[in-house]
Amino acid sequence: MSKIINFHAVSDAEWFEKVILFLKSRYNMVSIQTINECMSESIELNNLCHITVDDGDSSFYKNIYPVLKKHNIPASIYVSPKVSIEKTNFWFQEIEGYNKIELKRIIAEMFNISLDSLIKFNTFSIFKTRTMYQIYEILKRYCKISNSSGTIFQNMTVENLKEVEQSGLVTIGAHTINHPILRNEDDTTSKFEINESVNELSNLLNHEIKYFAYPNGIPDLDFSEREMSYLTESGIKLAFSTASKNLTSTENEMCLPRFAISNIESMSFIKTKLFFDSHWETITRLKPKGQYKERLELTQIFSSSKNLI
Repeated sequence: MSKIINFHAVSDAEWFEKVILFLKSRYNMVSIQTINECMSESIELNNLCHITVDDGDSSFYKNIYPVLKKHNIPASIYVSPKVSIEKTNFWFQEIEGYNKIELKRIIAEMFNISLDSLIKFNTFSIFKTRTMYQIYEILKRYCKISNSSGTIFQNMTVENLKEVEQSGLVTIGAHTINHPILRNEDDTTSKFEINESVNELSNLLNHEIKYFAYPNGIPDLDFSEREMSYLTESGIKLAFSTASKNLTSTENEMCLPRFAISNIESMSFIKTKLFFDSHWETITRLKPKGQYKERLELTQIFSSSKNLI
């Protein structure tokens, strides 16, 4: 059985090395090019593993990349060219230190719903039901009220990206421009976020961009057939979701599954997650307060509101 493993920010290099050594002891660690060749030629995927990392957080350069070099492990990372060029942060990085009650108060006022209806929900889940225009309006209002100028740059620079790519171990793919939940956006915005990220990243790195990872990545909730068609039109060969199951040669190349691993998880928890394979997603959706259920409930709350923006 083959697996794609996905990381985001990793603050603990020692933890990451333990995970890599565990994976290396059980799988043949391969590049994204090998996965692409197997998929395009319908070659049986036999005990392969590929490492992916989303967003381009600076911890990739500080904590992940040194471990990959030490153990000669190939990986692919998925970034926004805008974020690296302009040295800005994604919306979810910006709100990390914000007062969550104040954010919810602003959102309740903007969408003409009661604050009480939002209090129980995770702030990130709330944001994931909004369009990028609405998210930026929320951030603008928060900064004005709190007299905040934003957070310190948290991501990899252009120089960092070029350095890791030149190592030959790291392949860079696109991850949209602003990290929207693509299915929340209209056709024009969704297509722009995909095409602009692919084209700008290609210009930045001076080569064709073949791979893409969907922001958040839950099939049908975060992206749909519409996004898959846009990616195909833009020349993307493989696109990654966050559906948790093993990789087979029969998967849709525009919707490949990945197991997400976080450095708040213990090694025993990670082993359990990988053991359960595709059943893991079913298990997580049974949780009474999981992201999936929260967002479905929030969508109902917002759909009954009279939006003021």
